[in-house]
Amino acid sequence: MLLLVGLRQIFKRVWLAGFIAKTLYGDEEEVETPQSNTSVEEPKVLGLKPGSTEKILLKSGPYGFYVQLGEDRKGYLPKRASVSHIKDIDSITVEDALELLRYPVMLGTHPVDGQPVKLRLAKNGFVIRHRRFAVTVPKNVKPNDIDLEKALKYLSGKDVRRSGRPKNKPKLEEAVETV
Repeated sequence: MLLLVGLRQIFKRVWLAGFIAKTLYGDEEEVETPQSNTSVEEPKVLGLKPGSTEKILLKSGPYGFYVQLGEDRKGYLPKRASVSHIKDIDSITVEDALELLRYPVMLGTHPVDGQPVKLRLAKNGFVIRHRRFAVTVPKNVKPNDIDLEKALKYLSGKDVRRSGRPKNKPKLEEAVETV
């Protein structure tokens, strides 16, 4: 038996848990005041791109922070680069942002098929891509030192990954006929 003076005990039926007691002190109800959303930050202007009037902005998006070259305008998609791999967001300078915004870089065309070979910044470092093939650049190699010849050497190595659907395997009937 529960004897409380000035307090009311209310029991609510809860699915799968029996009863949960809620104590009300008099008839006062707690009113929650909605707090303003402080997590939305205004874009931080890092500076201007040299030789133009475009602003370099540091913004917060749904997947982390990123730098953007130019303002948002209707019908125009500004160039963006993720800075989620940088631990201290406040230490980003204009030079760092310009270095990130310069990727992907076209290294040239492949001598066999004429398709572009690109160096791009990925989540885990730099990646060389040619059509559906990709290879990660080793950590000890600076991305500024990579040219088309080195990229072709990496693409012909054993660490190359192929993206997309696998090639069709010959059907069993065709394989039997060829034997």
